[in-house]
Amino acid sequence: MLIRKPVIASLLAGALALVGSVLAVDTGFSGTTTAAAAAAVPRPDHVVIVLFENKDYSTIIGSAGAPYLNSLAAQGASFTQSYGVTHPSQPNYLALFSGSQQGVTDDSCPKNFTGTANLGSQLLSAGYTFKGYSEALPSTGYTGCSSGTYQRKHAPWADFDNVPAASSVPFGTFPTDYGKLPTVSFVIPDMCDDMHDCAVGTGDTWLKNNLDGYAQWAKTHNSLLIATFDEDNFSSVNQIATVMVGEKVRPGSYAEQINHYSVLRTLEDAYGLAPLGSAAGATPITDVWTTSPPPTATPSPTGPASPSPSPTPVPGLVNGGFEYGTFTGWTRTGTTAIAAAPHSGAYAAAVGSTSPTNGDSVLTQTFTAPPGVTKLTLWWKGDCKDTVAYAWATVVVKHNTSGSTSTPLPRTCTANGSWQQVTDKLTPGHSYTVQLVNHDDNHPGDPGITWFDDLTLS
Repeated sequence: MLIRKPVIASLLAGALALVGSVLAVDTGFSGTTTAAAAAAVPRPDHVVIVLFENKDYSTIIGSAGAPYLNSLAAQGASFTQSYGVTHPSQPNYLALFSGSQQGVTDDSCPKNFTGTANLGSQLLSAGYTFKGYSEALPSTGYTGCSSGTYQRKHAPWADFDNVPAASSVPFGTFPTDYGKLPTVSFVIPDMCDDMHDCAVGTGDTWLKNNLDGYAQWAKTHNSLLIATFDEDNFSSVNQIATVMVGEKVRPGSYAEQINHYSVLRTLEDAYGLAPLGSAAGATPITDVWTTSPPPTATPSPTGPASPSPSPTPVPGLVNGGFEYGTFTGWTRTGTTAIAAAPHSGAYAAAVGSTSPTNGDSVLTQTFTAPPGVTKLTLWWKGDCKDTVAYAWATVVVKHNTSGSTSTPLPRTCTANGSWQQVTDKLTPGHSYTVQLVNHDDNHPGDPGITWFDDLTLS
């Protein structure tokens, strides 16, 4: 949905101005500050980024099948709202490495880009160092599309002519003296150890056996480990696990929404590099560092993102089409995500999950109906594989001024895959609270998810 209302534009402008003022503060981190945003990101001596394949967030975080990754999440920053940017794998790797999917929409090989800027070329041009370490790569600089369990589609630096062949090396050359690592390294396990062809536990054990030494070293040597995934298991939600561990990382769970562009922007800010492509519009990760002010307490994933019991009504709905790409204006409970599966525009809200969840997941917003507004309209689409006795979607509107409650969408369980419209009558000047609800009973065989989009007032 396109954002048309002046009040929304005004609120967004105010928010952007506030962000700009915060980023302009000189926080005194080590390294030369080259831009206002960069001042909020410390500069590690070494960064190692390891990518795994095709697993959704709930398959990793909190799962007994990934004990080591969960131990890293406890030692560092664990992002509860981290997402891939598309499907399938290859464009996600390109997005993280170059700020763009480069027009790639599949996993075909080879891809060759001439003179196209990327993180590797940026680092090298700025006097830093870069290498990509790929397990099962047969030789340094190998440009073939595959060899045994190696796949070039997971090694994006091989696609760019401005990254030297010498920067693409077998993982067997990863140094045991971590002080000899490049400034930034990507580590790509093979098709088994990255969890693509083998179990989660296989990749989890590989990570522990091969990179725990670096992870522990990083915590005392101004360095950083980032463990993440390219995409989830091909759902429309595309939520993934992302964990950061290092000396300047403040342990905890962080609920801001991030994606591959956010991670790239953070690295570019750390080293004073100009943000590439979509990274220029991404917000760098600034709250996880010990060099930044402590964040306010983050509620658990099952609690409300904003705990205020009496929200102040705003004049009209904010972000009713979720086109900010965030949940600005909304309070969240349970499992929610911004999804690239809209009724219109670029985004919708996904409430619930393609994996089982327990109880209600809810998006809530309180607003005042502006003069002349008499109707709330919204669109929803369900994927409920159970019966309405155990799982459902519903929309509840509390008429705060009159004290009544309506349910424009009564409890419904359907998996027909079609967008459907519901409406509710409003009175100008009255206060309302709209709740978008997905309920699931946590049964392993029939998870439920509901998408909502295009909430408008007329």
